[in-house]
Amino acid sequence: MSYKFLKSEIIVLILALLLSIPAVKEIWRPGYYPMHDDLQLMRLLQIDKCTKDRQFPCRWVPDMGYGYGYPLFNFYPPMPYYLGELFRLLGLSFISTAKVIFTLSFLTSAAGMYFLGQKFWGRIGGLLSSVFYVYAPYHATDLYVRGAVNESWAMAWYPFVLLGIKSTIDSPNPKNIALFSFSLAMLLLSHNPMTMIFFPLAAILTVYWISEKKNYKSILSLGLSSVWSLGLAAFFTIPVLLEQKYVHVETLIIGYFNYLAHFLDLNQLFIRMNWGFGESVYGPNDTMSFNIGHLHWIGWVVVTVLALLSIKRNPARSKLILLLSPVLLIYTFMTHSKSTEIWKLIKPLEFLQFPWRLLTIITFGTSFIIGSLPTFFSKKIFSVVSVSLIFAVIILNYKYFRWRDLWPWVDDSHKFSGELWRLQTTAGIFDYLPKWAPLPPAGAPNGDGEIISGNGTTQAITKKSNYQNHSIEVYSDQAKWRLNTFYFPGWKYVLDGKTVSVDPQKDLDPEVGRPEIFLSRGSHTFEAFFTETPVRSISNLISSISWIAFFVYLNHAYFFQNQNKKTSSKRLSKISGSRPNYGKHSPRKNKKL
Repeated sequence: MSYKFLKSEIIVLILALLLSIPAVKEIWRPGYYPMHDDLQLMRLLQIDKCTKDRQFPCRWVPDMGYGYGYPLFNFYPPMPYYLGELFRLLGLSFISTAKVIFTLSFLTSAAGMYFLGQKFWGRIGGLLSSVFYVYAPYHATDLYVRGAVNESWAMAWYPFVLLGIKSTIDSPNPKNIALFSFSLAMLLLSHNPMTMIFFPLAAILTVYWISEKKNYKSILSLGLSSVWSLGLAAFFTIPVLLEQKYVHVETLIIGYFNYLAHFLDLNQLFIRMNWGFGESVYGPNDTMSFNIGHLHWIGWVVVTVLALLSIKRNPARSKLILLLSPVLLIYTFMTHSKSTEIWKLIKPLEFLQFPWRLLTIITFGTSFIIGSLPTFFSKKIFSVVSVSLIFAVIILNYKYFRWRDLWPWVDDSHKFSGELWRLQTTAGIFDYLPKWAPLPPAGAPNGDGEIISGNGTTQAITKKSNYQNHSIEVYSDQAKWRLNTFYFPGWKYVLDGKTVSVDPQKDLDPEVGRPEIFLSRGSHTFEAFFTETPVRSISNLISSISWIAFFVYLNHAYFFQNQNKKTSSKRLSKISGSRPNYGKHSPRKNKKL
């Protein structure tokens, strides 16, 4: 790659990021703002506490679930919050950290789509795809209305995954293999359902690109890279699969979260924007928008027609577009109630909860193929079409990238105190509630520990995310003491220096699932340690080995690349000679050389 080409590449990439600024400007208004999933700061706080307590990876969060704690990050994808913790370690407030990860999700989407589009449609086509991806209405709905940070980050990794696949098929070198492995791991760590719905699209394109290139040897590289990405994310993905039996997951697919209540109609998808900050309800009367985007679906139709008309003139371009269009049509059909029987047939789809989540794929696919639109025209019209579409989509959709309201007075201290704190500790309690609690508790616990029979006093000396220390004084002959933390596999209990065995069938209170122990008269010390189960320990080991191998591989790839550069330089030196006066054959003047 020449310096001139690289310089142009960077300039266009910077332009793509600059054009994204209007989409993220509202994020940086003073204070904070309302959103559907208003747990972003709480999750950042819990990751921060885990980091300070040296609980890594973070699994058990101490403050949520009414203060009983629960295994949130054993099942909830942690990627955005680990990224946020890097900025917390730099000294940013929790609100500023949240704003950073919100902003970076948009900018990463812009960069990823630019690189993917550039590979197929050239730099201007990549820029056009990037702008359409950022300014898709669902992108605004996702963050500014729903506050779905994990979903927004999954959208950011989509283009990088496909770029990694295509690059590995074209040239299975260390850089491309590393790109694919890393981006797929990040997608796995961002959103479980998004990974599931993205897989069919990725599989179809992979098969197509391999057959087109006839590079069947790349299947091995892609297979090993996929396994590697699973290894990188194993600390999270393996417990998600094998330890779901310990928590209530049925709450994720019943009531409001049942997919049958969230299908869309054609009017919602293509015509009616109906922008709002309300909710998704049964039928077409949702008070939030699920429109694909008028320019997006019109551009999709136009590009498909042009691809049909020019299939003989440019078969490679047309075949890719004509492959993607029906796939996107299927995804669109799956958001409509007419697809109900398919949803019933494919049971894992129910964990997607909302059929309109498929708009992430539709948004991605339409934005990508629209980048090809200028390539159908002559060079004179090319620039006019590109610039017109870029400004049109920004002007038409910019107004959606705003918050419902703004609370300029809110800072960290406000969010983590009073009623706002209570709301955050109780929200989401149905998600991943340990199964030994038949129902969520009705209120906050009576302290971190309590004596429930007999006489005595109890005091929490230390309470961390992964360790508790309680001092207990019993005045009666016998007392029963209860730890006000949910029981969950991995908690180890020590009474007066000796390990206490807690039988989940007999030693937990039946209402909430907290450990209870009998104590004799006198002074006692009770400790609780959150440890890793065999499943988690093996998962951690797999991830540790995978990440070490990844960085060693990157270092080797960098060394190998530098060696190739040095070898090429030496060869050039031998060819050109070492005389100070090259004359008319000087390589400085000989452009061919």
